[in-house]
Amino acid sequence: MVKYKDVIVRVECLWKRFGDVVANECVSVEAREGEVVSILGPNGAGKTTLLRQVYGELRPDSGVVTVMGLSPRKAKERGVMGVVPQEATPFNLLKVREHVEMLVRLRGVPRGVVRGCVDDALEAVGLGEYGGRLIDDLSGSMKRLVLVASAIACRPRLIILDEPTVGIDAQNRRSIWNVIRAARDEGSTVILTTHYIHEAEELSDRVYLMNRRIIMEGSPSELRKVLPWVEVRVDDTGETFRVGWDDAVGIIDDLVRRRVRFEVREPSLEDVFIKVFGDPHETE
Repeated sequence: MVKYKDVIVRVECLWKRFGDVVANECVSVEAREGEVVSILGPNGAGKTTLLRQVYGELRPDSGVVTVMGLSPRKAKERGVMGVVPQEATPFNLLKVREHVEMLVRLRGVPRGVVRGCVDDALEAVGLGEYGGRLIDDLSGSMKRLVLVASAIACRPRLIILDEPTVGIDAQNRRSIWNVIRAARDEGSTVILTTHYIHEAEELSDRVYLMNRRIIMEGSPSELRKVLPWVEVRVDDTGETFRVGWDDAVGIIDDLVRRRVRFEVREPSLEDVFIKVFGDPHETE
């Protein structure tokens, strides 16, 4: 496993407006070699706008974006990025293998190594038996897998995945998780957005919480410490105590002495997310 140290992506005080709407407000983030970084936030938080500037589809109004010390446009020309945009769809008239090979060749990967790494990518996302199938004949979730395979094939230095597992079943989602972990372990940098908070918690070395601007940043374990409580749930009655650890020790000791079954739960990243951004289902 590569120990991450070199900064691959650096974003400094990025601003992006669409008319009167501010999508990104002085956003600063970085992603290092061999690191999975997740960008989390509610709908409309500016996550996709941020990523589109990182991979060069949009130009910022102000601020600086560099990828391996280059502008996004030059980095893209050098083929160091594999990208799955949020709203992307594959070319339906191509076969699965043709699609992946085409995008890998566009990144400048030498012809001699393309076939082997395309095979590996298709196997990794569960499409090993579908290389000769026309993309138009695939389900929506399988088309999404084609995009992921195209982005990760031949291990680009930077992989940007905007909602890569949306609409994908649990089994194939786990396959993508394994692909992301393998890419990180081989030294690729992965930037991820997802609405599955548990997914980010499982995969991320570092998480940014944003809503137009960066609200909070840290590893999942660091962010969980923002909430100073633990839950003790009594199995028989369903009674739940959400208290600090000092009080929890006393409750647990009492339950153990009375031989009552219970569960203990520490805060999750989802709890932090709801604390920061609020619960949309709660009413005033």
